[in-house]
Amino acid sequence: MIRIFVVDDHQVVIDGISSIFSEVEEVKIVGYALNGVEALRKLETESPDVLLLDINMPEMDGIELVRALKQRGQEIKTLILTMHNNPQFTKQLIAEGVQGCVLKNAGKKDLMHAITEIYDGGTYYTDAVTKTLMESLEKTQEAINEVQLTKREVEIVKLIALEHTTNEIADKLSISSYTVDTHRKNIINKLGVKNLAGLVRFAFEKNLL
Repeated sequence: MIRIFVVDDHQVVIDGISSIFSEVEEVKIVGYALNGVEALRKLETESPDVLLLDINMPEMDGIELVRALKQRGQEIKTLILTMHNNPQFTKQLIAEGVQGCVLKNAGKKDLMHAITEIYDGGTYYTDAVTKTLMESLEKTQEAINEVQLTKREVEIVKLIALEHTTNEIADKLSISSYTVDTHRKNIINKLGVKNLAGLVRFAFEKNLL
């Protein structure tokens, strides 16, 4: 039996999920929480097989909850259930090691398939989410190709957008501060922007982060 813990800030969603699986012998809802803080507290004593988790919640969102659980050494297989098919969210989920994502308009069959895949050690990102992510990545690559940024320049753009200093970038990439400055000047020239603010705006607009 797959033990499920549900975290969503809408009681109607929790009730709906509980109703969906009430007659499914392979699944048991062992608990729920209405936000990340409540979930973090309850999961101190609960060890579900799969965490069914919303992203946007008050007090602590889904991604923050995943990080908090990791920090205390409790890594639970996680399936995100969300209304938002946003490639930025999806990139964050993958970076955090989240095993899957299903949209809230999914049917019982798709949701059950996702839970089973994750429980068995796999990953499951629904087709709609995967398609949106791939389209975003293709646009990002087109933007990079258009301005002819090198792989190293893309790395530096990302680090600058994440507010790393010149010295921090140099240390992270094992290059000199002078080399970082040179790359930054070249990037600004290629992008046709006036300053670092323009560079950061480019990074966000082209989904480099």
